Parts: sequence; structure tokens; C-alpha cells
Amino acid sequence: MTEIKINDLKDLCTKVLLKTGLTQEHVDITVDHYLENELSGKASHGMVRVIQATKAIAQFGIPNQGPETIKDTGNMVSIKGHNNLGPVLGRMILEQSIDRAQEHGIAFVGGFNYIINTGSMAYYLRRLTDKNLIGFMSCNSVATVSAPSSKDALIGTNPIGLGIPSHDANHFIADFATSAMAYGKVLVAMDKGEPLPEGCIIDKDGNPSTNPKDAFPDGAILPLADYRGFALGLFVEMIAMMVGADVLDHELHGKDGLFIIAIDPSKLSDVYANRVHQILDQIRNSAPAPEHNSVSIPGDRSAKTLQETLKRGSVDVADKTLEKLRDLTT
Repeated sequence: MTEIKINDLKDLCTKVLLKTGLTQEHVDITVDHYLENELSGKASHGMVRVIQATKAIAQFGIPNQGPETIKDTGNMVSIKGHNNLGPVLGRMILEQSIDRAQEHGIAFVGGFNYIINTGSMAYYLRRLTDKNLIGFMSCNSVATVSAPSSKDALIGTNPIGLGIPSHDANHFIADFATSAMAYGKVLVAMDKGEPLPEGCIIDKDGNPSTNPKDAFPDGAILPLADYRGFALGLFVEMIAMMVGADVLDHELHGKDGLFIIAIDPSKLSDVYANRVHQILDQIRNSAPAPEHNSVSIPGDRSAKTLQETLKRGSVDVADKTLEKLRDLTT
């Protein structure tokens, strides 16, 4: 691992993406998203995705138009990405979901036909909850996950994001894959040359493995909690299909679908955020189990990591990742 100043890392990634021919606006959106993930401790959705973006642009080229709304019923919207980067389409979906939820009370906004990963759910959920909105979101992705009784990769890691706004801005934000391990974490393990925990992947013959190289392209990631995780992942595929995504697909780019369901609780309750604050405080202040100093809820660790890293002004990045980024500037 190498420690690098945040601004230096931001400048490096900006330089890498500008070199591809992307507009400054789209570069800024993309770097902002992936950098926040890296600073939050989510390296699986951080700088490795900038590298992935350059490869995708080399394959598909620069998009010749921006994302386009193709269906709009007021509180339900579908957007075609026209091969723009995932975070660019994701920003439009986020902004539309906020506007529509504030107007109608509840909104469903989804998009499809984009390249590279749309980033972490937590990034979007922080912005939804800061607007005092409840958020449920997900996206389907390239087939890398097997069914519990299959050795074939059938569905994506299909993360689910949940956000509940709290009066003190210390929101409840959960962001987790429906697979035993996120796709990006396998990529990070490859870069670090580290083995994976047992019970996360299988090789091409369906046998358990801890070698991240066995997962792709012939092996698979296992579902989270057996059939329960597979059921959630399959549900996501079905919803994403509604907004134009392909399902059970093995293409890495262009086939996925991202969607956000946003709810404005103030339409039904004037005290909702205050009650959430009280409940979350009660949980956080409950008695810790042996060998634990405190009680936390989902999202606390990444939020704390983000604030500590910003205060520190620097972040540790995998050596191989930094090496690849620097190579892309030459």
C-alpha cells in the first residue's frame, strides 16, 4: 500500500480520464464518485474502477450524446444511458429521483445502457438521506454469481442499498452485495495478490477456491446466505429488466440497469426524522457484546472512515492500482 495525498490522487485520476477524451463535466462526476468510495474504505468501488473506465472507453469510444429520458409518467422515469459512464447516468437518476420524490412523495427512476460500474450504493444514499428522503436502490450486473445448486455464473452480484434519514444527519445507510463477496473486492484481491476468504467463490469445476483468479471468467462467486441471497439477486434482475436492462447476461458493459426508489416521509409524518434519530441513538447506545467497545449500525464504519480520511488528507491505495493509474498518464 502507498499513502498518497487526496488532492494528488484526484488530480491523477482526472488526468487519466481526461486523456480518454471525456468532457471535464463527466470526468468530474466520475472522479468525485470513485474517489469518495476510496476514501470511505470501499476500494472495490474506488480507483480500480477508474482503470476499468479507461478500458471500457477504449472499447466503446466516447459517447456521442448524453443520457436521455425515454419514458416519464411523473413519478416513474426510465433513462437510456447511450453508453455514458455509469456514474454519469447514476447522477442523472439520483437528481431525478430527488426531484420526483419531493414532488410526488414517492418516485421510481431507473436507467440502462451505460458502461462501467455505477459505483457504490452508499454514495447515492448519502445524498438522498441528506435531502431527508428514504432510499431503496439496486442494480443488476454481469453474471458472476451461481445459484446454490449450480456451478454456472447466472446473475450479477446485484448490490442493494438502503437509506433512512435521521434528524442529526447521522443516517442509516446499508450497502451490500447479494453475493458472498462484491465483484470489486475480487478485483482488489487480484491486485494485492491476496487469497479470498473461504466460502466466497468456486472454480470452473464448481469446487471451492480462495484464489481470486478462479472466479473469472470460468468460475463464479457464491450467493450471500445461500438461497436467500440468490433470491434477492434474482429479484433485482427482474426489476432492472423493467427499466430496459438485460438479465442473466455475460457482457461486462452496456447491459445493466440501475434504479432508485425514493420516498419523502414528510408527506406522511412531521416527526419521522426525529424518531429515526432517537431509535438509531438507542441502538448505538445499547450494551456492547464481549470484546466490543461500542455498537454500530450499517454505514457507521464507512462514514467514520470517510471523515477520518478527509481530516488526514491522504489515503492508502494498493501499489498495483497506483502503478496502473500512473502508467495510463504516459
